[in-house]
Amino acid sequence: MFDYSILPDETVSAIIVALVLFAFSFVFFLICSLYSLIKYMVYTNKHKEKPGLICDVAYFHERGKRENQEDSIYVSPMDKVEETGFVAACSDGMGGLLNGEVVSKYVTDSLSERFPYKFDAQEDNSRIISEISNKVYEEYHLGAGATLVMVHIYDGYMNFYSLGDSNIILIRNNRATLLNYKQNYITLMIKKCAESGMDTGLAYKDNRAKGLIDFVGNLDCNVLKTSRPLRLIENDIIIVSSDGVTDSMPLNRIVNYIHFDQNAIGIARSLKYAVRARKNPRQDNYSAVVIKMKRSFV
Repeated sequence: MFDYSILPDETVSAIIVALVLFAFSFVFFLICSLYSLIKYMVYTNKHKEKPGLICDVAYFHERGKRENQEDSIYVSPMDKVEETGFVAACSDGMGGLLNGEVVSKYVTDSLSERFPYKFDAQEDNSRIISEISNKVYEEYHLGAGATLVMVHIYDGYMNFYSLGDSNIILIRNNRATLLNYKQNYITLMIKKCAESGMDTGLAYKDNRAKGLIDFVGNLDCNVLKTSRPLRLIENDIIIVSSDGVTDSMPLNRIVNYIHFDQNAIGIARSLKYAVRARKNPRQDNYSAVVIKMKRSFV
């Protein structure tokens, strides 16, 4: 062993001080390590599951060959998403009738005024839409009307509501699905042809095919709605649009214009330019809200 008695007193004191400082440093290191471990365990326990889904949102609102912009859209406040969810709607004034732009704007303004909506109250929300429709009927008596598609997203689930022939499209795994059926004569005639064993192709030849059988402005309208919420997953894309989008870009081709690494703004821009590039001489107004589901800890 080393004989410290031969060292000067100053050296011995310095060694003792160094040992004491080392001991304090070691203890401090242990405390910091233990604290970091506890914080890590608390954090991982809190975030065992994947982070929640959030809505990345964008929209486009374009006038086609019509003299007036008869589409109207509504997007709920983003700062209320955690409390009340996210609501997006598109209303399309009915062609061939007067005041289409007035009615569609009235519809989205009325939806905005009645926000927020209870997520699990589909019947109540449908009643609100029906009341808006009755107000339009009282004013115009079937002389004006509009379509409506609306989605309500909350905590990774979605409800939707629909009147008329506008679109609610879900794109998942590179496949586009129309969630709401169109309330027009062609849908009714296809059903009748199928039930009677007739060729359903006859339905498409009827002059009334695109005429609506229900819409905002009809008395006591039949609002299509989800009976239970649809569960959404990461990278789902929801398109809430007027039929001016799908008239020029068929449902089965929409995915051809989308890059799935795009955000909502990029997808909306791609769809808008795709419709414009078709140069349809009878292009209807085309508007859509695009929602992409993403994951976030926030």
